[in-house]
Amino acid sequence: MFRIGILGSDNSHAEIFSKIINFPDPVTGEYVYPDCKVVGIFGLEKERTEQVARDGGIEFISKTPKDLMGKVDAVMTVFRHGDLHLPYALPFIEAGIPTWIDKPFTVKTEDARRIIEIARKRGTLIDGGSTTKHTYDTLMLKQEVQEGSRIGRVKTAVLNFPADVDSEYAGIHFYGPHLTEITLATFGYNPKSVIASMTGDCVTAILKYDNYQVIMNFIKGHNEYYAILYGEKGTIIREIDISITYKHGLEKFINMLRTNKMPMTFEQLYAPVEVLNSIEEAYKTNKEVKIKSL
Repeated sequence: MFRIGILGSDNSHAEIFSKIINFPDPVTGEYVYPDCKVVGIFGLEKERTEQVARDGGIEFISKTPKDLMGKVDAVMTVFRHGDLHLPYALPFIEAGIPTWIDKPFTVKTEDARRIIEIARKRGTLIDGGSTTKHTYDTLMLKQEVQEGSRIGRVKTAVLNFPADVDSEYAGIHFYGPHLTEITLATFGYNPKSVIASMTGDCVTAILKYDNYQVIMNFIKGHNEYYAILYGEKGTIIREIDISITYKHGLEKFINMLRTNKMPMTFEQLYAPVEVLNSIEEAYKTNKEVKIKSL
């Protein structure tokens, strides 16, 4: 049995992940992960933490993160603000405990680099980021980009997802990772540079690859998600369904615990943080920004 601890209760993800793991599927009546259980939670807000524990079937509420040590085999760090992920996740990573770090993986690139540095040093398994990169639609788009079975070689593309540059949770870094990770999962983790601009509350970024460029529209309050791929032989317009994206992402994490293998490379975990920071720099400076690798 893998005993899982939750770090952070303010995010709805704490409750969602706990329910998926701790309760039987309402349709089949069976546990999706019978070898896993969320056994403890730490949160900064007492009432909210108690609510998540109650609704998520979590028996132990930890007064400090340290109190989870020895009681868990893995942790999921799910604070809404990405600046909290480094300080709360790092002690567990240093202890060699497999760790999920929700989106945004981090806000600052130096925080992401520090997490990866310690994970490498300690040999700790880590995973996380936006679960939207694992949706069936994203996987279909990725396959078309790689194989070109319907539209041939991709010439350019347009995608959208909501984001709020004025969010109290580090602005565009709160929801921006969703679009960023869908884009990177689909077109590759090696973009070269980006230009971007902001009009009103919409940010438009042009992510440049070697052979094409991808237009990314971060649109506040726009809750329909689409991708348009333009190829040599045709066009694909596809809605991106994220309705079961939590299950897709959780499946990757649980499989990591079972196989002792990370589903993503350190470079892939780092890239969205670097790209989103580059996008933010680009629309604030009106300059093209080169994208650095890990």
